[in-house]
This record gives sequence, C-alpha cells and structure tokens, in this order.
Amino acid sequence: MYYVQDAGIALLLWRGHYSCTIAGHTVKLPLHSLNAFITLAVLVEHPRLAPCFFFLSIGWLLIGVMGWRRRSPDPWSRCKPYTEFAETLAMGNSLAGGESIEAFQNAEEAAKWQESMQKRIIDAEEAARIAYETQQKEQEEEMAEMEGIGGDTDISTKQGSGIVSSIDVFKPFLFPIQQYLDIAVSYVRVVRNVVVWEESYISFWVTTGCFLLAVIFYFLPWLFLLQWTARIIVWVVFGPWMKLVDVFYYSKIKPLTKEEQEEKEREAEKLRRLRRKDKVREVRIQKEDASKLKAMKKIMFGKFVTQVPVLKQDRHQDFPLSESSAVPYKPKPHTLAELAMKEAGYHRTRLPGQHLVGEMIPRVSMYC
Repeated sequence: MYYVQDAGIALLLWRGHYSCTIAGHTVKLPLHSLNAFITLAVLVEHPRLAPCFFFLSIGWLLIGVMGWRRRSPDPWSRCKPYTEFAETLAMGNSLAGGESIEAFQNAEEAAKWQESMQKRIIDAEEAARIAYETQQKEQEEEMAEMEGIGGDTDISTKQGSGIVSSIDVFKPFLFPIQQYLDIAVSYVRVVRNVVVWEESYISFWVTTGCFLLAVIFYFLPWLFLLQWTARIIVWVVFGPWMKLVDVFYYSKIKPLTKEEQEEKEREAEKLRRLRRKDKVREVRIQKEDASKLKAMKKIMFGKFVTQVPVLKQDRHQDFPLSESSAVPYKPKPHTLAELAMKEAGYHRTRLPGQHLVGEMIPRVSMYC
C-alpha cells in the first residue's frame, strides 16, 4: 500500500519521474500523468475504446513498476528492461548485453533508501497499532456502558449464553480455512512477484499480451458485434414465432408418469453410484501412489521431502549484499569442430534429478 500511495500521489499531482536533459539542464518529466490525462480524455469521448484501454492500462502499470525498479539506487534490486526481453525475443540475443555491478556500487544511496522505507513501514505499523488500541478501548467503554444499562432486546426464549459459549464447536472448521488462506496467500504472492517483475519473464509476456490485446480491441468493432448479438437473441428467442415452437414441439412433450419418473430416478442414481465408485477408486489409487512415492523418495534421497514451487512464493525478497559484484557472462568462442562435438554431446555429463516415474501399483501376475 505504501507503493500504491506513492504512485497515486505522483500520478495525480504530476510529479516528474523521467529524467531528461534540456538545454544543459536536467528536468524530470511527468510522463505517466500526461499519459493518464490523454488516455482518460480520449476514453470519455470514445467509450467504445474501454476494452482497449483496459488492457493498455495493465501493460502500462507493469511498465511503470518496471521503471520504478529500474530507478532504484540499489543495483541488485533492479530488474531487466523491457527492451532487453523484446530484443531477445526478436533476435535471439540482447544487443546491450548484461550489466556489470561493482562491489559497493551506490551502497550509501541504497542504504539511505532502505532506511527511509523501513522507517516508513515502522511508522505506519505503529500508527496502525495505536489506532487499533484506541478502537479497542472505545469498544470496551461502550460495552461497559451498555452493561450498566442492563436488560436485553431479545425477547425469545433460548438456552445458553449465545455464540460465545459455543465457539469451540467451530474448531474443526478452522484448519480447512487455514488451508484455503494458504492457497490464497500463495496466489497473492505470485501475482505480486509478477507485478514487481520478480517473475520477469512472465511479466514481459503479460505486458506484451496486454499491448497486443489493446491493439486488437482498438480495431475490433465490439460495440457492433455486441449490438447485433443482442438483436439476434431478441428476435430469435423472444419473437411471436415462439408460439409455433410451443404448438408444434413443446406442448407435444408428454409428462412422465410416476412409474417412468421413478425409473428415471433409479437410472440416475445408478449412474451417480457408478461415478462415485470410480471417483473413490481413482482417489484411492492416487493416495497409494503418493504414499509409495513418498516412501521411495525417502529411501533414495533422505527422510525429508518438500515440494519446490515452480513460481516464486517467498514472503520476502532476497538481494545480494552491497559488497557483491557481477559481470556479464561471455562464453568462449568455439571452433566449428568444437561446436559440432558439443552439440553431439561429447563428454557431456548428465546428473539425474529426483523425479521418479513409473507405475507403482502391484498386481497379481497371471504367469505364475
């Protein structure tokens, strides 16, 4: 929310962010504010461009976040620029190449920026704590005053003292809720990492896809298609000729007798029972496979087994220390013979992973 607040204030108040040199003077231009003003002004006059501007705004948001990270004083917290991904996609390699980072590069500026952000977070948490304590105190005072009044507005006859005395009943439901919260938090973290360009490749494809959809929706006459789709539905489904459908088709459908309805229900119950039996069998097989796979992995690789997520779901982002350094990797050029031997797999060493495959459900042999 701190970053959203900063972005909103900078956008509304036309604060500059893009450095540009004009007549020997460096000025910061509010390009995002200008873009937002032009976009909204055009959208007000042409509402048909709403889908186009919707996807355009998503791509614009990701580009803005990328620019914010690129302007960070800490070189380790920056991400790759959009142009590098585009050049790699178009030509197979980036023309600019990698970026070198020296030891203690911008260390003082990065430390000051981290301290200012940490202080802002601490101040916001302290303000939230004080507000929470004040609200709790007001609620306690209000409850004390209400208890002093006495009486009850509920005139029904009931046993017990309400939901407070029966809160223990809901304990078995808390664990499933925690599991759903764990799933929700995982999705939120993945989305956050895409937005802040931690998953830079996915962010690039989302940004590019939104720009392409914006161009497609700009030329697509979606209002024309929507209008004619609604016309076809109205004239086909709600016209007076539906009376002919009733006379020649629907009214001739005979209702089922009681015996036929019972027979239909028995067939439906039989199908449901078969589907349920197949589903239970499938779940049982999956649990057996998981149990045997877990035991086999413990035997082969050790007693600790964990699932490594494909996408980043870390709560905190880890960056190298300021004393670290990095240089672009430039592979040594190979001769034609060396390149052919490399592509043929000469002296190639393959290390097997921990992914096990194969059927692990034993069956009785028919040839014993």
